[in-house]
Amino acid sequence: MEAVSANKVLQLFNMLSKPDQLEIVDKIEKQTFKERWKLMDESLPDVEISEEEIMEEVKAVRYGSKA
Repeated sequence: MEAVSANKVLQLFNMLSKPDQLEIVDKIEKQTFKERWKLMDESLPDVEISEEEIMEEVKAVRYGSKA
C-alpha cells in the first residue's frame, strides 16, 4: 500500500461533510487519547501535596476564601 502524506489526508478530510468530519475527529481523539495524555502528563510537574493542602484549596474554591 502506498503511503499517504498528511497534506493529502487533510485535503480529503476537507472534502467531507461537517458531520463526517466530526465523526473522524471523534475517532482520532479516541485513538490518540493515551498518547496525548502521556505528553501532557510529562509536561506537568509532579508536586507533592498533602491532604491538608488539598482541603485548603477545596475550601478556598468552595467558600471563596484565600488558601
